[in-house]
Amino acid sequence: MNLEGYNVLNTIVREFRYELTELEDEIQYNLRCMKETDVFVRSLLDSQSVDFKIFSPRNVEYTHKDEIEKSSDIKQRCEQRNKELTARRDVLMEHVRQLEGILEQRDHNDMILMNIQEEDRQRIARDLHDTSLQNLAHLTHKIELSSLYIDQDPVKAKLELSLVNKILRETIEEIRNTIYDLRSMTFDDLGLKTAFERLLDNLNDSGKYTVKSEIENVSCENELVLVFIYRVVQECLNNINKHAEAEEICFICRNETDRCVIEISDDGKGFDKDVSVSGKHFGLSLMRERIGLLNGKIDISSQIGIGTKVHIEVPLKF
Repeated sequence: MNLEGYNVLNTIVREFRYELTELEDEIQYNLRCMKETDVFVRSLLDSQSVDFKIFSPRNVEYTHKDEIEKSSDIKQRCEQRNKELTARRDVLMEHVRQLEGILEQRDHNDMILMNIQEEDRQRIARDLHDTSLQNLAHLTHKIELSSLYIDQDPVKAKLELSLVNKILRETIEEIRNTIYDLRSMTFDDLGLKTAFERLLDNLNDSGKYTVKSEIENVSCENELVLVFIYRVVQECLNNINKHAEAEEICFICRNETDRCVIEISDDGKGFDKDVSVSGKHFGLSLMRERIGLLNGKIDISSQIGIGTKVHIEVPLKF
């Protein structure tokens, strides 16, 4: 839900609440009228003296027939009106309950998004600190060392500068990859299938894994859904690369009746889910939050010494 839709729903809830207040005021007013009518009729019935009751051939109901009938008619109209008002009030209260549930879910989702963004920032900061920043700091020492060698041992200086050039190119590539991960991907041009294939190629650029993959293309009108799916898969593969010590990776992506179904498995060392229940070590909480925002399901099973399997299902239509 975008901000405009959120504001519209808030306006509707305020209008419904204002109408509820007016309905409640009218219901209470009608109840007071009904009570006053009953009091008035009882006062009429009790108004005649004992002598009048004895000597008058007419009973009290007949004597005040017009007033009693009029009071009865007023009471019936009030009762009927209150039935209508109560029905309308119940409908409005249900609408307000549902709309406030949607707004609360939106606020909850906003908090999750903020948490995801913050975790992404921390991850990027860690990656830059652990790779690019350390490489650049290492380069400064290499350059200083080369400047000392330049007069005494030009050959060694050239070797050091050659190493500087190599590290610098690697650092540029690392920063380029970080920027690539940050920028919004255009899946209309690239396609999720191609994006996954590139992700697997980059993961296995050293050839240390046996990768088995079956990838169908998946499309969705809301590109943000595809971005979230891509990020979750990226996190899964990063976890395998960093923690699993696997040799074989199996990746399956299918388009099944307006659902994206993904299965990722490895033959790595696995982990104890009870120990890692918080998900902080493997980014499990982040993946669950992303999939939860898409009304999807994620199931993670792992056995120590056997490996880990992740099953993901995400609806493509909302």
